[in-house]
Amino acid sequence: MIREMRRIQIIGPKGQLDECIKTLHATSVVHIEAARPDAWTDAGADVFLKRLPIEKDKLIEKESLERAKERLRNLIFLLNAPEHWKAERVTAAELRGRIDALASVEERVKEARASMEGLLEELSAINKYEKLILGFAPVVSTLGGLKNFEIAGLTIERQRAGVLELLASEINKITEGGFELRTVDIDEAAIGVVIAYPKRFDAKIRCLLSGKSINEIRLPDAYAELTLLNALKLMRVRKAELPGLIDGCETALEAASNEGYGVIKGALAAIDDAIDEIGALDYAGQTRFTFVIEGWAPATDIAVLKDGFRRTFGGTVLVRDISIGKADFNRVPVCIDNPGYIRPFEVFLGALPPPKYGSVDPTPYVALFFPIFFGIMVGDAGYGAVILLIGLYLRRRFAHKEKPRAIASVLAISSVSAAFFGVLFGEFFGDLGMRLGVMRPILIHRAEALKTMMAITLGIGAGHVMLGVIIGAANHFRHHKIAHACAKLSYLSAIVSFLTVVCGIMKVLPRGTIAPGAAAFVVSMIALTALEGALGPIEMVKAVGNILSYVRIMAVGTASVVMANVANKIGGLSDSIIIGIIVAGAIHALNIILSMVSPVIQSMRLQYVEFFSKFFEAGGVKYEPFKKR
Repeated sequence: MIREMRRIQIIGPKGQLDECIKTLHATSVVHIEAARPDAWTDAGADVFLKRLPIEKDKLIEKESLERAKERLRNLIFLLNAPEHWKAERVTAAELRGRIDALASVEERVKEARASMEGLLEELSAINKYEKLILGFAPVVSTLGGLKNFEIAGLTIERQRAGVLELLASEINKITEGGFELRTVDIDEAAIGVVIAYPKRFDAKIRCLLSGKSINEIRLPDAYAELTLLNALKLMRVRKAELPGLIDGCETALEAASNEGYGVIKGALAAIDDAIDEIGALDYAGQTRFTFVIEGWAPATDIAVLKDGFRRTFGGTVLVRDISIGKADFNRVPVCIDNPGYIRPFEVFLGALPPPKYGSVDPTPYVALFFPIFFGIMVGDAGYGAVILLIGLYLRRRFAHKEKPRAIASVLAISSVSAAFFGVLFGEFFGDLGMRLGVMRPILIHRAEALKTMMAITLGIGAGHVMLGVIIGAANHFRHHKIAHACAKLSYLSAIVSFLTVVCGIMKVLPRGTIAPGAAAFVVSMIALTALEGALGPIEMVKAVGNILSYVRIMAVGTASVVMANVANKIGGLSDSIIIGIIVAGAIHALNIILSMVSPVIQSMRLQYVEFFSKFFEAGGVKYEPFKKR
């Protein structure tokens, strides 16, 4: 339902502007719009309302708040979000004190992060050096000691491993064959290389090893003066100590996160509120002594708004409630408000622009028809029960995320419809219920009554399309657009008379209805052409196509029941009951997944294209009240 809106003007002394903004923020019902100087003129047509510039101290304050916001966002990036947290309420008066109090948390977090990064880097380096040192051992053993030899450790990217052959060739030339080269796997991206050579060639070898694809490894300073064996021993001791030290940093970080996460979230919200209040000043207008703020509010909230201003300002600030004229309709923000059981279906309107103010909110119709279409297409009591459990689980899993929770709620509601139609069709995991003798078709057997299902779906399509035309006509009458309303009625009459003729020819109706139906169709088409021009007949052809599109309900439903029956037949062919259950269960699981996707897509396609096109007017402005975060 689209709520009735009223235009609001708030006028008061300039000295009370800041307090007025805070009161507007607290009431949280006004959609603020920039003041329009051209709408305020005196008798001589001179504009006396001007835009209100933001004062310099306010701009400085805004810059300070934005710096604080950036600082807190960087800090929260360093924290680990606690499993259970709640943003603390931080008022504007407390904001500076709370930010200053977070300095100790910030210091501890940065220290813990720096220590942990250093420890992790050290652990990574030790793992790398350990492999290289172990690679040195065979080389040292072969050389009989290190007294007259130098050893170099290198890393080479695996994708450039071809450089090894060239490197060995160059070293061979320099040392005249007097060297040892061994390779060691370090990780997936790099190869470790150990090279031993006589000390007298050290300068030339070091020059050779300065290539771009080669990274020489030197032991850290703590191990530089040690023998290889002692360095390896010390590294292994340190390697055993590091996990405990890293865990200590994690514990310190977790403690700081538990202490500061909720406060930081609350402070960020308070900063955003403060920045919003400064930004709202840019929407205000001014005369010589007064300010003017303009906006929109739901009619039912006007009393609350006026009461809030009356308590705060007495009579010094005026709140004007102005009725909306037709010229304002394109500017009025649209506030959609539906009962709780309908609200989840608003998620489907997210794919469309908001409807225009004064038009029709399609959400209640989606809430009625979407579950019906979904139920007919799935039409299985067993599948409905499974989809209900999935929907309830997802609703609980995403309890704090609006859109996923709404989608899960729609799925749960629609699953009840699927189970209901499953009972009417006698389907429980396909024909399993009938095989077990616990179910039988009450209405029709879908898999064997394709013509009947086609007729039912075409009837549903005709009714759905005609309802859309009726809604469009009623909306035009409500806005006194008589010509458009009459065109819609002619359109409706053409559809009804055409269907009457078709049903008469097919002997669904008495043959005596054909002639009156044909006459009514001709008259309706003449009227439609007179009112809509050449587009009238084209719209009629589209209407027939729209109605035929509803056959997809039958097609998707038939595909689903056939796949379910195939699952039962394949499962029954196995000599092993267990294997049969597994095979049938896998096919049913796939069919259930398809039943949660295809019926949703097809149902919403029928809503968007065939139904909404008859009355939906897009292009509205979304209602976004000036409210605290």
